[in-house]
Amino acid sequence: MALKKQLIYQSPVIFMTIFFVFLAAWTIICFLLLGSIQFGWDWSLARGFMIVFIMLYTWYFSLAISHKVSLSSDGSLELTSFRRTIHAKAQEIDIVEGPKWALLKYGFIRFRLEREKGYLYACISDQEIQEILKSMKELNEYVVFKGL
Repeated sequence: MALKKQLIYQSPVIFMTIFFVFLAAWTIICFLLLGSIQFGWDWSLARGFMIVFIMLYTWYFSLAISHKVSLSSDGSLELTSFRRTIHAKAQEIDIVEGPKWALLKYGFIRFRLEREKGYLYACISDQEIQEILKSMKELNEYVVFKGL
């Protein structure tokens, strides 16, 4: 089955802003705590490097969370984030998982692809994302939805 038009969902800007403001505040707090550590050649230096590594890895992962998903008429799916764009076919997606807590209508949707996972920040009850998920089910009858 082919779709008649391209479907696009854009995450709410306010919630993406809240997420990144919280992440920036957490990073600033970590830097302030790092500044209070006396750097000598003991375990303080190792702890400082570990905290910096964890913060960089957190930012690297967070910038790969998608804020936009589009489903083309031919079944091509694009997950767009600040760091990269994931291209896949709707037929290649095995599982789509919603937030772990069913009462939350905002959260991350995980798309399990053949070799990787793509995450999308979304409002689960939004009409556009529901239409994309419904169209994915029509294109791929074997896709499993969890928590949606």
